[in-house]
This record gives sequence, C-alpha cells and structure tokens, in this order.
Amino acid sequence: MDPLFEDKLLLLQLYYPVILRDVLQDLLISCDGDLDATRSLIDGKLRPKKRSAPAQAALTSFISGNSQSNKRVRAVERTSHSEPGNPLVSDAIGGKKPRNVLKVITLNTPLDVKEHLYPYASLHLNFLPDPLIKSVQESLLSMKEHFSKNKFYLFGNLCELNSSMGLFSRPSATYTKLVYNGLKRPKPFEYSKGMEDLALYVERYLNEKIIPNADRLKWQLRDDWTNDFCVVNCYEKLQNNMDWHSDRLSHIGPHNYVASISIGTTRMFRLRSTYKELAPIYQVPLPHNSLFIMRPGCQEEFKHCLSPMLKAIDVHPVLGTLRFGITARCYPTFFIENLPKCKCGTGMILRRSHKSLATRGQYFWLCENVYQNKGCTSFHWCDFTNVEGHYIAKDEESVSVWIAPEDIEKIKYDKSNN
Repeated sequence: MDPLFEDKLLLLQLYYPVILRDVLQDLLISCDGDLDATRSLIDGKLRPKKRSAPAQAALTSFISGNSQSNKRVRAVERTSHSEPGNPLVSDAIGGKKPRNVLKVITLNTPLDVKEHLYPYASLHLNFLPDPLIKSVQESLLSMKEHFSKNKFYLFGNLCELNSSMGLFSRPSATYTKLVYNGLKRPKPFEYSKGMEDLALYVERYLNEKIIPNADRLKWQLRDDWTNDFCVVNCYEKLQNNMDWHSDRLSHIGPHNYVASISIGTTRMFRLRSTYKELAPIYQVPLPHNSLFIMRPGCQEEFKHCLSPMLKAIDVHPVLGTLRFGITARCYPTFFIENLPKCKCGTGMILRRSHKSLATRGQYFWLCENVYQNKGCTSFHWCDFTNVEGHYIAKDEESVSVWIAPEDIEKIKYDKSNN
C-alpha cells in the first residue's frame, strides 16, 4: 500500500493536464508508485532523482491561460457532466481510452443536502444574526490586505494557491504554531470582537443544537466543541478556487466537526467520495450567511473543493463577487499535545487508509516532511487508545479502524475473509 498514491497522482495531473487521470493512474501503478520513473516514461527520457523545484508553482497556473492544451482541459471539464453513453476519449497515451463520466448532482436546499449527504454534512441558511454578520464582514474587509497566499509543499514543489488566507485565534489558544505540508503557518491574528462573537455563536449552536441530536461516531470527542481557531479564505475573483482535499486530521483529530460560514457571493462547494470510483460529485451552492457543517466522518469519507466559476450566481451588494469562507475548527489541546514525533524530529500526519480494501478504514501516521521529499519515511499504524504511546499502535490487533456503515464493499470483504 502506498499511502501517498493519491497525492502523487494529483501532482501528475498538474504536470500533464491533457492526459486522462485513468491513464496517469495506470502509468504510476506500472512504475510501482515511483513518481520520477513515471515522469521519465511520459517524457520519453531519463529524469534525475533529485530535481530542482521552482520557487513557487501556482496550482492554477497548470490549468489556466490560453494555450491549446488548456482548451482541451476545459473541454474535459465541460464534457464530464454529459450523460453516460457519450464517453470522453483521449489519444494522449496508449491510443483511445474511454473515460468514466461522473454524474454531478446539485443540492440546492438543506433538505437536498440531508437526503444525499446526511449524516456527513448539513446546510443551514440565514445562520448569523444580521448585526453579527455585518460586524464580521467589516472586520474581514479591514484585514484582508494582510492575508497571505496559501503555500504548501507537494513532493518537493512549493505550490501557491490563487486565493489568500488568514488564520485567526483566541489569545488564549494553546497551539498557534502549526505545520502544514512542510511549512510553518504564519502567526494567527487575534480574534476581533466580531470574530469572538462569531466563535461563541458557532460553539453554542453546535454544542446545543447539532451534537446532542446526532449519533456519536467511534472516535469522536466527548468534550464540548470549542472554536479557538478559524481559517479564513478570501476568494477575490470568481476564478479563485480551492482544489480537492480533505481537512487534516492531524490537528482536528478523527470524527470531528468543521463549520464553514460563507460571506459574500454564492460559490459552488463540491464533495466526492474519497475511494468510490464512480460515485457522483455533489455540488452545493453556498449563499451569503450560510453555514455548511462537515460532520464526523466527512473528512474520512469525502474530499471537497471550491470550484472556479465563469459567471456569478449573484452579486453581493457590498462585496460584489468576493467571498470570504470562514472555516471554524476545534483543535483539541489534549490530542495535539500527545501527537507523535517521527525520528527526524518533525510532527507526523494522521491519515486514514482507503486505497486497499484490506486496510481501508485503518488510521496511520506519516512523517510531516514527506511532501518536501525530505521525509524520513517513518510510518506507524495508529491507536487512539494508546495515549501514553502517542497514539502509535503496538501491533496489528490494536490499530484504530472505522468503516462507514454504507461501505458495503469493505463490509463484504471483511466477512469473506473472516
């Protein structure tokens, strides 16, 4: 099992946007997951193991512009929504090959979201009182010039998103120095009065109305949900986007709630299964003053993104086509202070296995520096009950596992192998 297979495949898609994902996947598998060998095969030449990375490589720069290859990428995106029976083909490598056409389902209302995504997500409209959302809006407008570009390492490449980001926290927050994909995050801004009022409002809503009325999952926190940290993403243009990802479990822990409040123009929020090849893509329009809750199990079962748009759904009277996405997170102090350190001295990434049926649902730890190609290759299976051992499993029997009840494929596999 290669726990970084999906990330390697993502990087190949950025390097070779005109080649179908399925083709890249087959090539990567044929090269035993070796990224350099795969690129050498595609380029038709040997590639040195160590390559110099560009100082900055914007993810969106791989798919924007007016080149002929980029026109082909946009055609792929448009055609991928077509009806089955009209498969897209490409002669990029290995002759013509059909492409799986994924169905896109738009969920316009809270009831739609409940029908298709519950218990993993819910939508709540007109969430904040009018004075509070105006206060937060004014606070963010005054701060956005101090936001920074979101940068991260992906296999030795320093990438930069086309949106900007600001971290906010309470002054009393214990852990304000966090590392993400090999980069230390900037020091958070202190909550303004509006942001503190927002945090208190979200806390009360989740602790009083949401969490008591939902079934608890196996590894879910028993303490109250607290909102000491917020990540605010600023999308100034409709073309600004956030690529497919799941929120890091290393800081929020397993089976946690993540609350996202939208301020400004309506944008399309998308979710797709982490491991089901032909599962549909769900897209949810998130209007001004809406709350979208990713509930326990959502980060394990789904990836999400904010897709770029060509035309605005609506225009906010003050912000125009700008959108602030406020992601309210709970960083459990007790969990973070007991996280394992790898042998090279850095922190470790918590992930959940999904590629292999045999290990699907099992949690594991990886070296944080792996995304810079500097990782020490440390790997441990996870045991959330072994606090004294920093959540590292002592043996195979103690590995922490969670299988979604609707994962019939995995359930049948386990039954047939018992």
